[in-house]
Amino acid sequence: MNDLILMSIKTEYANQIFNGTKIFEYRKKSIGQNNLNKKVIIYSSEKEKAIIGYILIDKILEGNLKTILSETNINNSISIINYFNNAKKCYAMHIKEYHRFKSPITLNEMRKIDNNIVIPQYYRYIKEKEPLYKEINKRLDT
Repeated sequence: MNDLILMSIKTEYANQIFNGTKIFEYRKKSIGQNNLNKKVIIYSSEKEKAIIGYILIDKILEGNLKTILSETNINNSISIINYFNNAKKCYAMHIKEYHRFKSPITLNEMRKIDNNIVIPQYYRYIKEKEPLYKEINKRLDT
């Protein structure tokens, strides 16, 4: 299966990933071990509203909030603590590599390619037969 994974990340956090200051992506749901070391296409959701690059995740930590904070060496991060509020399981995905595209694919461009494009709240697969797949693959090669 050559499907691509499209993940939405708030612009602030996406920029932290692509400038190298954020090495874990915290989530309440895992992308699964079967997606380790696959290119995860990043959609910067708030300000940019564009696909801006991809990341490779090489390990997924799982546990309660205390475990995740300890294993990722994050102390007293109010935003992470608030995000995981009352979550039974917490995940921290380690970002091994990040690559920003030379030119992003804006939401307007995506809608021209595929008027029925669905931007996920968390992540979704883009199938090879979808029109956007080909456009993203062009960017992966540059």
